[in-house]
Amino acid sequence: MDFETAFRKVIALEGGFRLHENATEGDVTYAGIYRKAHPSWEGWDYIDKGATPPTELVRSFYKTHYWDVFEGIDEDKRYILYEFAVNAGIKKATKIAQVVAGTVPDGIIGPKTIAAVNRMDTELFIAQYTIARIKHYLDLANSDPKRYAIYLRGWLNRTMEALT
Repeated sequence: MDFETAFRKVIALEGGFRLHENATEGDVTYAGIYRKAHPSWEGWDYIDKGATPPTELVRSFYKTHYWDVFEGIDEDKRYILYEFAVNAGIKKATKIAQVVAGTVPDGIIGPKTIAAVNRMDTELFIAQYTIARIKHYLDLANSDPKRYAIYLRGWLNRTMEALT
């Protein structure tokens, strides 16, 4: 899958180009970009002035911060990593991939991780990665139900939707 297709799919999973407040996080998200995590994103200047950030600014953010990080990983595997990284962060997405691929889970995408992920059968990697991702969400919701339980159904739905 190329970046443009992956970007369109993730924007749909993120609810489109809209601004919303996070129920338990105390800040806002625009097109899946969480202000608290990315306070220096240029799009906030537009939003603070009551304007809509250009689509290209959002696209560029996703490509630089999430897609390019997984350069060298086979296409379908790269999409699954990219999509989860947008939701849970690059380090978490990478660590889960490393566990699935049998490498040291240090959260850093390097040549050993890329090679190990690419050696795996694509369908097997995606199935095992999906199971590990679901476990991550369940563990998170169980660790702090007041904060995270409200997100669990959406996380699980997103996980399954990302497979289509």
